[in-house]
Amino acid sequence: MHYDVIIAGGSFAGLAAAIQLRGKRVLLVEPHAIGSVQTSACGTLLAVLEATGTIDSLLQVHDKFILHLGNRDIEYSLPYPFCTFDYRVFCSRLLEQCDAEILHAAVLGHRDHRVFTTRGRFDAEVLIDATGWRAALATNSRGQKEPHRGKSFGLETVVSAREEGLHFYYDSRRYGLHNVGWLFPTGTTARAGFANYKGHTNLNQTVADFLRQRFGQSPARLHGGYFPYQSQPCTTGMVFRVGDAAGQCFPFSGEGIRPALYFSAAVGRLVQRALDGEMRVADALKAYRQYVASHQTAYRLLRMAQKTIPGLPMPWIQALAGLVQPEERINAVMRAYWKVIDPNKLAWTKVDTQALVQSLATRTISVDTKASDS
Repeated sequence: MHYDVIIAGGSFAGLAAAIQLRGKRVLLVEPHAIGSVQTSACGTLLAVLEATGTIDSLLQVHDKFILHLGNRDIEYSLPYPFCTFDYRVFCSRLLEQCDAEILHAAVLGHRDHRVFTTRGRFDAEVLIDATGWRAALATNSRGQKEPHRGKSFGLETVVSAREEGLHFYYDSRRYGLHNVGWLFPTGTTARAGFANYKGHTNLNQTVADFLRQRFGQSPARLHGGYFPYQSQPCTTGMVFRVGDAAGQCFPFSGEGIRPALYFSAAVGRLVQRALDGEMRVADALKAYRQYVASHQTAYRLLRMAQKTIPGLPMPWIQALAGLVQPEERINAVMRAYWKVIDPNKLAWTKVDTQALVQSLATRTISVDTKASDS
């Protein structure tokens, strides 16, 4: 079975690459139904949904952040909106823009241009690994346990709550050193969880204590996993690595959706050119490495923030947070964060969302908690 491209992984990164390869024979290998296994908190810039044709996955718009730092709460008005969205719908809308063949199987590894799966072996001119932090295709590492070095670990559940804004929590005495919490409202419910910047996985009790103190609730089913803060090779041999497989999640903020879509779309466009004879595959791999390297200054700064800030005394953290609270300062910081990966460069489909955003303010949105907990 020979294809132009085999993409391993059917979430944000794999689907974004496949969209750029319409018209080519593409095999998308994913063990689960597309959109059925959520490991993301599903919060991103509203502009990302606008640009990718996924706006009907929108659940709630947020125009502010609230930092809960010990005994002090600091609120920031944002220069552009963020949002929370339904993972299943988001992935379904991306899938509708692809014409790839779907193979529900697990990737076991590869040798040269041949990919081995639990449902047979397949050949392709180009291989793309979007399997997440294990990079199972590129490293032939499926099933192997990896150390948590270079990775954070997060655990999340869904609670019944009506809230506004995106909330973040840090208090080393109450929640533990390097444990950062979040609350992402989604209408009548909210996604609540904690991540450990060092990759430690013992967060169940932290999440349970937080929910009991904040909402008087016990956690329902939990989902989560590792997400990298340390960059990984973006190519291995002749394999392109995208999303968490290349360590492209932003350090400190933990945002992985926007970079996964962005770099995967870039890979898709390069591979399209290679298949059309405009460049060699080896040149496409080199161009991708250079493209990723051109964004590394921002990643280094965010890694420095993740390494340094949580270890500071709480009064210092509160003072730093307060310094950027004035409108002109938070606007400058957030615009710089926007420019690291401009969502407008994802503009596969640009739509006017004003009417939809207005309607969200007046109607009740119910979250499919079963899908969220998958």
